[in-house]
Amino acid sequence: MGLSYSLEFILEGIGESAETAGNYAGSIEGFASLSEAKEGDLSFFYSDQYKKDLENSQASVIIVPKGHSIVPKPGQLLLAVENPSLSLAKLCREIESGLMPRPESGIHPSAVVHPSAEISPEAYIGPLSVIEAGAEVGAATLVSQVTVGQNAQIGDATFIGSQVVVGAYCIIGESNRLSEGSVIGSDGYGYLQIDGKHERVPQIGIVETASHVDIGANSTVDRARIGRTFIDEGTKIDNLVQIAHNVHIGKYCLLIAQSGIAGSSQLADGVILAAKAGVTGHLSVGANSIVGPCSLVVSSLEANSKVMGEPAMPKFLYWRVNALSQKLPKLFERFKVIEALINKN
Repeated sequence: MGLSYSLEFILEGIGESAETAGNYAGSIEGFASLSEAKEGDLSFFYSDQYKKDLENSQASVIIVPKGHSIVPKPGQLLLAVENPSLSLAKLCREIESGLMPRPESGIHPSAVVHPSAEISPEAYIGPLSVIEAGAEVGAATLVSQVTVGQNAQIGDATFIGSQVVVGAYCIIGESNRLSEGSVIGSDGYGYLQIDGKHERVPQIGIVETASHVDIGANSTVDRARIGRTFIDEGTKIDNLVQIAHNVHIGKYCLLIAQSGIAGSSQLADGVILAAKAGVTGHLSVGANSIVGPCSLVVSSLEANSKVMGEPAMPKFLYWRVNALSQKLPKLFERFKVIEALINKN
């Protein structure tokens, strides 16, 4: 990528007073994991799980936790901070703004903007984007091939990646980040069976997101049948996630890849759905609950629940059942022996 950063830039990007140990006077030419780093690279260490990688690392600069007992190699500099992962994130944010700077405000000549749409003079509307009638776009960035439906609203400081669709009348809050290919306001999945046929139920509600919501690539959020599908402040949604009509998601939730929520279910604040976890319809999941990977929630959960399995059960019970199930083959062998002895007598 042709990167080159001075130590002064690194220290400024970390954003706090770092304790230093060792010596390295060169520039940073790349960023890599401990095991893959070479001379001139920066890496970070945050868990004893990677202590062996740390001992063998060829990185020239390593961000480490304060209070460590790590001895730098010759020509290696250690930067001790309170939270290495957070410090690296701050640094990467500075680098990202240089690698992918926000385009200058304006509307690309190939974009199609309806005369009745209201576009902030601070907005950027990228190539081949379409802004339909009555839409409102604040000081946002729409990279390219973005569709904003009629009367939809996009908040200030929101970033919308390529090929994103925001459906008609949907409301996207401030400082959202919608990644490539995501669809907000797709038709809710609603049908009635009449005389053996499936009759479509029109979905005339909207999707609304509060501020600082992230939605990953190719994730879909269905519009409500009536009312709204709602995602509250600070919730972060991974790639390939499905959120059905009339779902309400609280603040600061995490929905990991390929998880899904069926219609009209509600997640309270701080809920985590691990990868491929599912929540069936018309349920509630209490605040700060964690649903493990590949688990299926089929009944409502109280706050602070920790569940796994299909159907989901308390985590401690899941692992107990899992351990006992591995003993079943030997148990059946014993049953056969006992059965043979009974039949013999």
